[in-house]
Order: sequence, then structure tokens, then C-alpha cells
Amino acid sequence: MFSNPVKNWYTDMATIKRVESDVEGAITKQGRTITVAENVPCRVYRNSNPPTVMKDTAAQVSPSDMLACDISVDIKAGDEILVVRGGGLGYTNAPSRYFAGDPTPYYE
Repeated sequence: MFSNPVKNWYTDMATIKRVESDVEGAITKQGRTITVAENVPCRVYRNSNPPTVMKDTAAQVSPSDMLACDISVDIKAGDEILVVRGGGLGYTNAPSRYFAGDPTPYYE
């Protein structure tokens, strides 16, 4: 599955979760209950730390981090991604929580 020639570049590990709809009577509930993949080698290669912008009613922060992983990994927009930074190197840090935007596949 992970035959990428830059696999040693993946220093982080990710768990990917997806929303599942559950119908109870006439009510549809959604929750992140499906685990798509665990222990996926990856790397957060652009970690932004933007300043806090003060708005009229609240403060706003809009980070935009980039995650690289093998092209075969099933990630869709809206997926929750829990990344353990340094997990591929044996570290057991607390995971950072991300939400996927539209994936951009690079076939190189």
C-alpha cells in the first residue's frame, strides 16, 4: 500500500475518521464514527500559525496546514484527521486535530 519512494519523509502518523448518518425513527443523526484508516504514515509539511484577527463580535483564527500522505489513502473533504506529530519516529504525543479540505492528488 505505501510504496512511495519518499516514505522515510513521513514522520507523523494519522487516524482518519468520517461522518456516518444514523437514522433513528424520523431523525437522522450524524457522527464521526467510521474510522477509515489508522496509523497512516504522513507529514504535516506546512504548519501555519496565523495571527488572531479581531472582528466586531469575536476573534478569528484561520490556520491552513498542509498534510502529505500516500496517494492511495482514502481522505475526503470533511474527514477528521488526528495526527500524532513524530508518530512515525516513535513519539507518542497527543494528536493534533485537523479537518480535511478538498484533497489535491499529485501523481508524480
